[in-house]
Amino acid sequence: MIQESIFLSNLSEPIHKSWEDFLSPEILELIEKVEGSTTESNYTPQAANVLRFMTQSLDDAKAIILGQDPYPQEGVATGRAFEVGTLNSWNDKFKNISLKNIVRLLFRTYKDEIQKYNDIKGRMISDFPILPPQQLFKHWEKEGVLLLNTAFTCEIGQPNSHTNYWTEFTRFLLEYINQRRPDLNWILWGNNAWKVTEGLTLNNAYRTFHPMMCYDRPDRELDFLYGKVNPFGDLKAQVDWTGYGRSFDYGVKQEKGMLNMFDQ
Repeated sequence: MIQESIFLSNLSEPIHKSWEDFLSPEILELIEKVEGSTTESNYTPQAANVLRFMTQSLDDAKAIILGQDPYPQEGVATGRAFEVGTLNSWNDKFKNISLKNIVRLLFRTYKDEIQKYNDIKGRMISDFPILPPQQLFKHWEKEGVLLLNTAFTCEIGQPNSHTNYWTEFTRFLLEYINQRRPDLNWILWGNNAWKVTEGLTLNNAYRTFHPMMCYDRPDRELDFLYGKVNPFGDLKAQVDWTGYGRSFDYGVKQEKGMLNMFDQ
């Protein structure tokens, strides 16, 4: 049955054994049903990346970041929530506000300051090193972060176009993750992530508004950037969020050699 699945048979790496119990005949049939509804369209991401999270170890995971659905622009979605596949350098121009605000929250986490994204780019050369965008999300996976969307495909140019196709699969998936790993840290950004996990008893959940829109207002205690909840900060002893978190003193300015560290 796995060999018949477009999404599973095209994975670039083997499915990790921690997902074998999840892939029951019923789930495999459900995946085949989803494929029948989605693969006839001009969908994104590529088939090899749709369920790429299954190549990671769930048993070794430390946290899960839950997004909504893939970026609808052609070539942008990678199968990792919030990663911009066309971005090679932080100096490149891009419009994905969520990713810019994620970098801003990382800066707040390690520097205890809130700055504009363009100002942070200049600090990357001196006292805020961070892996290039094409390496950062791979690094997060190696650190044990699952980067999941709740819908794993969409039609190019049409956000949320496949959401209903994935609803049942996603419900079973999240139940399985929570049952197997009740100790996992859930990072839930926005109403969609809150809603799809409503029926689950999560022991360690971080709920904030979506990183797309950030405002410094008294009624925004759960604001992604300005609010009181910061999963990056709470989990930085477990997860190296920048790629240099365990080897760099963020309180010391270091000018030499920094440019090549983050822009390669």
